[in-house]
Amino acid sequence: YTVWLKRRTCWSIVWGGISGGMPILAGRVLALGHVDLIGILLSLAILFWIPTHILTFAMRYVDEYRAAGVPTFPSVYGFRATRLVIAISSVLVALTTGAAAVLIGVRWGFLRLLAVLSTGLFLLALISVFHPNERINFGLFKFASVYMLSAMLVLSL
Repeated sequence: YTVWLKRRTCWSIVWGGISGGMPILAGRVLALGHVDLIGILLSLAILFWIPTHILTFAMRYVDEYRAAGVPTFPSVYGFRATRLVIAISSVLVALTTGAAAVLIGVRWGFLRLLAVLSTGLFLLALISVFHPNERINFGLFKFASVYMLSAMLVLSL
């Protein structure tokens, strides 16, 4: 998500997601001295989380983005396609976060908590696909933030 891409393509958040995952990967490399699967999974978790978080925000402010001349996924592909991307990315973030948690050796109780959080994220995304409305969409935006914070805390315990 750069000043050069933001106004040119609705796919700029993908590049932002890649750069957003790099600090985790870099931290793992600094700690271990090499790239490992856990670092890659955690970076991918950030990449897959970005659409859930950013696209829900872009849907809420689609008119403002249009007025500013900033292409967003919802303004280019529509809300239905955006909701499907959000649902798919919610599954992918749950899978990558869960796989990283298992490889890290997160305790069973915390794995269950992560599973509950991941299920909540996916269910909200699924509800937004089949019963779209502004309230659910913004609730998903807020829950996505809580999800990532909680997931990172669980992974560190």
